[in-house]
Amino acid sequence: MAAETLTYIGELTVLTCWCGVRHAVPAELRDHQLRAHHNGEKVPGIYCPLGHSHVPSGEGKAERTKRYLKEERERAARLDAEREQAAASARAYKGQATRLRKRAKAGTCPCCKHTFKQLSRHMAIKHPDFDPGGTNS
Repeated sequence: MAAETLTYIGELTVLTCWCGVRHAVPAELRDHQLRAHHNGEKVPGIYCPLGHSHVPSGEGKAERTKRYLKEERERAARLDAEREQAAASARAYKGQATRLRKRAKAGTCPCCKHTFKQLSRHMAIKHPDFDPGGTNS
């Protein structure tokens, strides 16, 4: 049987299969395969002369973008939760400070909880080490 010659006018891309066989495929076919991989579409296989399928491996651009978007959404949700927690904590501290300020105006000692007409005199005599900043309470 005589060998047949094929004339091809176009660009070929040389691929090496995992089995080691090098073969050429039309550049348009390889570009189509890579574009499908990057876009997250079904990737057509290119076969070596021994019949092994060759498809790009790894994460395509579309998959990478989806993963990045998911991570950013999770990060934003986590930051929102932290912000809400900080706001709730600030409201609680403000309420506590308001409550103590009202009690002090009414003459109630923050240490022993008794009411006095002259709270400042009581504090100076009975609780001289009291720190209104909160380190002794």
